[in-house]
Amino acid sequence: MKALALVGTLKHGPEASNTDELVSRVFERLAAYGVETKTVRLVDRDIKHGLMTDMDDDWKDVNGDILDADIVVFATPIWWGQPSSLIQKAIERMDQLDNEYMMTGTSRLFGKVGGMVVTGHEDGVQHVIGTLANALIWYGFTLPPECAAYWVGEAGPPMDKDAEKRRKNTATDMMVGTMAHNLHQLAKLLSEQKSSLRQLPPSGGAKMKTFRHP
Repeated sequence: MKALALVGTLKHGPEASNTDELVSRVFERLAAYGVETKTVRLVDRDIKHGLMTDMDDDWKDVNGDILDADIVVFATPIWWGQPSSLIQKAIERMDQLDNEYMMTGTSRLFGKVGGMVVTGHEDGVQHVIGTLANALIWYGFTLPPECAAYWVGEAGPPMDKDAEKRRKNTATDMMVGTMAHNLHQLAKLLSEQKSSLRQLPPSGGAKMKTFRHP
């Protein structure tokens, strides 16, 4: 079983990232279940704005990682109450997969399990989780209960001052453990039942004949 994290921090590697660190804690728990994990820090990849899979950049490889994974975690800091622009761009670049589903009635994301990791200051975490969850369910991911982990620090101090508090926070640690457990359990169930799962055609039953471009 494989898990992939798309990390939307604006910090280039190897600079420390609160979001990346929280992902690593989730992945430590998943690794204990025997899950193979991979993290992609989007800021370090050449990813253009657009809707297609192949635009002569690095997205084609990232898209391949998504299709190869059983579990995909979308991880983002909160910027002005929203997911980072990098995560938004990744969601937009997945649009061709949605178009394929609308044209063929078969989604290559069907049976994959989605999860979310969010970090930030003050408020906005529930809004960001809701925004990401909305995109994931319409793309065809299956979301288990409590499939998100987050840390929202104290207003004012810089995020790097929160790191030790976050590491010691029992509520965040419990979320990490529950998220990893639920992601693994659902991915395991879906994998075991893959041959008996049946996809329905797109809502309304009408297939598109060409790609749509908003």
